[in-house]
Amino acid sequence: MAMTPSTGWMTANAVVSADLTKLDKLDCSDVLKAVLMADRELLGHIKMGPTANNTEFTWIEDSLNPCTFEALMDDTSTTMTIITTFSATASVANMIRDGAIVAPLDNPVNADFLIKITSAVAATEAVAAAYGGTTWTSVTATLTWMVVAQPYKDTDDASNDISLGRTQRRNFMQVFERAIGIDQTRKNISMLAVTDELQHQIKLRTLEIKRELDLSVIAGIAYHNATNYTADYNLRTMMGIISLIRDPNFDTTREDTMVNDIDGALTIAVINDLAYKIFEAGGLDESSDPIIVVGPAQQRIIAAMEKDIRRTEQGERQVGYYRDVFLSDMGREFPVVMDRWFPSDKLLILDRSRVVLRPLRGDAWHLEKMAKTGRHEKWQLSGQYGLELHNPDACHGLAIDLS
Repeated sequence: MAMTPSTGWMTANAVVSADLTKLDKLDCSDVLKAVLMADRELLGHIKMGPTANNTEFTWIEDSLNPCTFEALMDDTSTTMTIITTFSATASVANMIRDGAIVAPLDNPVNADFLIKITSAVAATEAVAAAYGGTTWTSVTATLTWMVVAQPYKDTDDASNDISLGRTQRRNFMQVFERAIGIDQTRKNISMLAVTDELQHQIKLRTLEIKRELDLSVIAGIAYHNATNYTADYNLRTMMGIISLIRDPNFDTTREDTMVNDIDGALTIAVINDLAYKIFEAGGLDESSDPIIVVGPAQQRIIAAMEKDIRRTEQGERQVGYYRDVFLSDMGREFPVVMDRWFPSDKLLILDRSRVVLRPLRGDAWHLEKMAKTGRHEKWQLSGQYGLELHNPDACHGLAIDLS
């Protein structure tokens, strides 16, 4: 891919004003930052996070207790059989205490279909009764129930602690490196449109690194043997977004919890279904900042959606269609980001508030002078970065196998 020479974006960096011949190591992280900020593709939407302290780094995820559960009521309306438990650390008895009011999420009976838990809840069973003006009607299907209220008496003792255990996730750091070699003669020759050869090459090599970093963030996969991800500590590779969504537990087995296998064309319904799947899993909350990421092929399909019902005004001189925002049927707007390197058969919904790039402490993007050979100077540009993706099994989604 050809790069157009320009150094205007480097004017605020120490590379321009410093005498590079007198330095052995120079921080170039601002150069990479400037390149990423100017990027209109995926990397331009990912923030830089805090430094990591090891080549294998971890992060902690907290989560809220759910407020829904699946259960089946018997014909006499006295026993509620719990089909799913809330979590390994917060028992059903803690989550649905005596006196709790529950109602089906999709009400099959009437608007007042409320049930009151009348006695202690066991691991998989509760004694319940109709509440208020509800008249019990037998429901033979398993329903999803909402915990509407958990009233509390002033004279009751404090309830049990239901704090959830934290989830620890991990990834590996990956070294990105380019070398710059300059002969003494070349260094001293005035070249047309290039005022400083070293600065010029720093810019070009940084652009190459941005491209490699973009590819790794999208499609990277960590080194692993048959059963476990174990870093090759000499040649480490990090897990990218696609791999982390498909294997959030980092155990080499695809869970595909937030993956929809389409096996067909991209449609408005495909995007809405994926967005709704994320919503049901707890994503798209008030703190989310979602975008849609596609390659050029799927961007053309998005641009052509409903073009047959669009109207143009008389005298318009611009032809063609392009859409960079998708409005879901839940009212959320998703900016559409086209990335040159994103797989053509996939569509990603990414929550920007839950993804960062982390540099290794002391090893952000920098320039270091190598040993000189005769009249040949050699410099090394390098840095070490890893991807941190929070809640890959709930807040991001992937549609695959798009035609």
